[in-house]
Amino acid sequence: MPVPPAAPARLLVVAPLVLSLLLGVVTAALGAALPLLRSAYGLPEGGGAELVGLYNLGALAGVAACGLGGRTGAGGSATGRPVLALLGAFAGGCAGMALAPTWWLLNAFATATGFGGLLLYLNAFFGRFPGRRGLLLMNLLHACFGAGATVGPLLVGRFGEVSWLLLVTAGLAAPLLWPARHLGTAGPGTPPTTDTDTDAPAGRRRLPLLTVFAAVAFLYAGVEAGIGALESTHLEAASRSAEEAAGLTALFWAGLTAGRVVLPPVTHRLGQPRLVLLCLLAATGLLLTTLDGRWAPAGYGLAGFALGTVFPTVLVWATAALPLPPERVSAVLLLTNLIGSAALPPLLGLFAAPARAAVSIPLSIATLTLLCGLAVTAAVALARRAEPTAAHPHPADRPDQKVRT
Repeated sequence: MPVPPAAPARLLVVAPLVLSLLLGVVTAALGAALPLLRSAYGLPEGGGAELVGLYNLGALAGVAACGLGGRTGAGGSATGRPVLALLGAFAGGCAGMALAPTWWLLNAFATATGFGGLLLYLNAFFGRFPGRRGLLLMNLLHACFGAGATVGPLLVGRFGEVSWLLLVTAGLAAPLLWPARHLGTAGPGTPPTTDTDTDAPAGRRRLPLLTVFAAVAFLYAGVEAGIGALESTHLEAASRSAEEAAGLTALFWAGLTAGRVVLPPVTHRLGQPRLVLLCLLAATGLLLTTLDGRWAPAGYGLAGFALGTVFPTVLVWATAALPLPPERVSAVLLLTNLIGSAALPPLLGLFAAPARAAVSIPLSIATLTLLCGLAVTAAVALARRAEPTAAHPHPADRPDQKVRT
């Protein structure tokens, strides 16, 4: 579908990137601001963690309702109304959190921000850009989220409160309502798709491939969230002070963001599966080097650089390999990614006892990274086997769109 004249193509690209940045700012700022919010709302020491949990629960619900429920406009509806509603909920939720007079009202606004649904639309929209451009844009989208997740806590720490940041975010999100109405329609270069675009037998044959892609997303989420949750514990066990360990974790997030910007342009000649495999293998080796406590901060930073492009590239690869609407593929992978982020770090934390954390944490995360690489290998095999099965090829299955493996 051609880009509507009222919405210049450049604006259609810039607006989602700005929105991704804002989503990253709020997502990370809420966790960083918990000590401040405890004081402001008179919560007991250690309380308030339910705020982040409810925010993420709302994200899960948004992904499930918009993607798995088949209600995304990108799938074939010519309207962007769901995106407008989600963006309005995000802006209103941020303003509501900033002005909430009670703790439980703050939690209610956090749950209703539309965070997960917006992520789904953003990933599905960029998933419709063909070829190298789609890969670069998807990585840039996730880099903007990572940049926001880095800036949010820094701003909270610098100014000592979060309400003004939430209000500014709501104000910056409001002007995006106009270009965002086109995010719910088909992206450039790809006609709209629906579930009827692919025959049922072909869809059933692709179910194992979708399942393996979901496993990749689940395991990768455990790696990224596991490092984020346990790196400071490992560094402290390796004789760093608590303050120094907390500060050094920024190297991982900076590396993650830099990898999403740098790697796709310089590795565009590699097929997407090969790029993902090489990045996971490099990250596994770098995580093992963190067994040496002196090298650990740099090792985590470089591992973040290697991991940065993995999930965005998997999203692009899966969208091209599966004869399903892009928003449906994005919904499944984002949902399993969010579940992995919630479920796997606590399991890894079982190995984080102080007596053995300096060894057990890097070993357990490196093992999970290797398992993710094995799941990618299985996806490569299934994708090759499934290539000729669709009676009505997905655009990505045409000879000029085929993914190199």
